[in-house]
Amino acid sequence: MGSRKRSLEQRFAGGEPKRILALDGGGVRAIVAAGILAEVERRLALRSGRPDFRLCEYFDLIGGASTGAILAAGLAVGKSCAEMAEFFRQVAPETATAKGRGASIRRPRFDAARLEGSLARLLGDHEMSSPALRTGLAIFIKRADTGAVLALTNNPRSRHWSGDADGAPPTRRLVVRKLVQASAGSPTLFEEVRVKLDQDSALLGNADGLFVDAAVAGLNNPALQIFKLATLKSYGFEWPSGEDQILMLSVGAGSWRPRLDSAAGKPSEDLAPIAVRSVEALKAMIHDTGVTTVATMQALSRPPRPWRVDGELEDMASDHLSPFPLLSFQRLDVPLEREALATLALECSEEDLLVMRELPAGDAALARLHEVGLRAGQSYFRTAAREPRDWEREILPPRFDPAFFGERSQGQPRTRLDAMGRLFERPPGPGE
Repeated sequence: MGSRKRSLEQRFAGGEPKRILALDGGGVRAIVAAGILAEVERRLALRSGRPDFRLCEYFDLIGGASTGAILAAGLAVGKSCAEMAEFFRQVAPETATAKGRGASIRRPRFDAARLEGSLARLLGDHEMSSPALRTGLAIFIKRADTGAVLALTNNPRSRHWSGDADGAPPTRRLVVRKLVQASAGSPTLFEEVRVKLDQDSALLGNADGLFVDAAVAGLNNPALQIFKLATLKSYGFEWPSGEDQILMLSVGAGSWRPRLDSAAGKPSEDLAPIAVRSVEALKAMIHDTGVTTVATMQALSRPPRPWRVDGELEDMASDHLSPFPLLSFQRLDVPLEREALATLALECSEEDLLVMRELPAGDAALARLHEVGLRAGQSYFRTAAREPRDWEREILPPRFDPAFFGERSQGQPRTRLDAMGRLFERPPGPGE
């Protein structure tokens, strides 16, 4: 097992291909991303030959914004995709206020204090320097009281990791759960999010800060920012770019093009029409910056299954900014539209779509969202008879496999009997 448990120093150092997982925000729709990733986890587990496999063993850096930061932190400490899906399934009703669907600028839908308690149970009080983080972690936050947009990692080579010449405390002492709560401080979903980080920091300023969702800073899809973080000298990683050097999966939480005429929020006695339009404009901005990020990342790479950007760029199969790909990249997401869900054998009414888009707290809606994610993840690897391609090898190229994958790797089962037999395999014993 020694080859599996590489130190963080080994993972952060150059010299071998790197694997990055970038996770979008999306409120409790992060359960969709957990569902999509369940198929990635299942396939990599088979390739590793280890029933106890976790995504933190494969990816060298996992980063997210908003609730994507919560998912990233959970995966980084060794939680499975199923465990993270269960977390979101429980946290939505636990943190929901009595305001219901009428939530808006004046009436937040979720309670920030209850979220803090849920995060404490999930992540404990681990600091950014804790060995509980089994791989690289990147958290993106937007501080409203100073205007700063920050990228925080557990890389010891990052700036301010050990403090500075003025004696300011090091950022390595920051508590992970407080950082992810700060990243997820949506201005329309939570009450004002004021997080006390326990100590002043050279990077964050004073300890008591007011935070809003990182999506407001255009980082709801953090893929481009994580790519810059991994390759630019200023952030301390300096990983070489190239199609054989960096693999990135960018995972969404369900997408659609916001339209004012389909907005769930309506003018009421305490919320003027201009406020409703402002909320919808913010949602559109978050969507548009995410689309721009996908377009940029696809222009820098050659995705095996490119995402359709819009009616003008289509899927960008022949549009590139560089003559040589700067990384291997794949976007994994699912449109929350009736036609797209029908291809996954899921029939949805317009009312069903509104419920899924408006961040539900009910058990049935959350279970449905998770099923959407599970089927979407499976669809990326499904091969059509008219198109006999090995999508797993294209999306997850074997050249990026960690060394320990070769020890007990079984690959995908060739027959149903083979698959059934693996269900009864004993787990690895101590030291294996």
